[in-house]
Amino acid sequence: MSRLFVSIACAIGLGAAIPAAAGAVVIGIGDSNTAMFSDPRFAALGIKTARDVIPWDIITRRADRGDLAAFRGWLSAAQAQHVTPLVSFGADDTNPAANYVPSVGQYETAVKAFLKDFPQITDYTAWNEPDFSYRTLARNPALAANYFNALYTLCHHCTVLAGDVYLPATGTAYIDHAVATLGPWLRAYIKGLHHRPAGWALHDYTEIRAHNTSQLSVLESMTSGPIWLDETGGVLRRGHWQYPNQSASAAAKDEQYLLNLTRRYHRIARIYHYQWQANPLAGWDSGLIAANGSTRPSYNVLLNWVEGRG
Repeated sequence: MSRLFVSIACAIGLGAAIPAAAGAVVIGIGDSNTAMFSDPRFAALGIKTARDVIPWDIITRRADRGDLAAFRGWLSAAQAQHVTPLVSFGADDTNPAANYVPSVGQYETAVKAFLKDFPQITDYTAWNEPDFSYRTLARNPALAANYFNALYTLCHHCTVLAGDVYLPATGTAYIDHAVATLGPWLRAYIKGLHHRPAGWALHDYTEIRAHNTSQLSVLESMTSGPIWLDETGGVLRRGHWQYPNQSASAAAKDEQYLLNLTRRYHRIARIYHYQWQANPLAGWDSGLIAANGSTRPSYNVLLNWVEGRG
């Protein structure tokens, strides 16, 4: 490995630290739910940023499956309430070819078209969970890094977060030929970065449920700059993980644990709770609001926190 490469990698990952955001941690909501913006309970939280995950080719693909119109509606509702969007590009989950991995050129073309249509959006992650072990991209962290490089170059005035990762710190070394622990995957990803990110994005549901911080500690040890927990929260129900379903009260305790992390990990600059309202037909449920519209204990935990009582 050349000294030049080492210097570049250290500057990106560790050496040239970007100061963490000053002041209070920013709280946001992650959900494609448009109605939440007009809910008085949303307004009571004082939320000024929200995240949505959209297909990487939402503008350029030939077959429109309705999600571009849905995103426009979501964005319009957010802007009406003066909520700043955070957009994460990712796989097209409505498409049978969701495992398709675009070339860097295809990604650049699609993202350039998106930026032209939505110049008002300036907060991004290049790919949602590029390390997701059951998809092809997880086996190519260098390609995931090049998505970041492309987005950074196309929108150099934007806030572009690196990572957006979810892998655990420990466990099975490989799943379906993909590295399945955070440290080794992140090391390969960092080697592919050509620019210093504005910060790092992490999804830490599993460790919030387990009440440990191994994953967060790995990320802190390998990177510098602000950390955005841009998809996280106390989970009641989730398919395909090692924990049983739990009550809304138990999920609220996890939510409190999450928020308390900011007292120990001062690089945490933002927390986006996913999701706003539960879908009774889905296997996943981390809603602050139940499917029947009732307010859950996790909402009250978050409200107390933003009002300074948490």
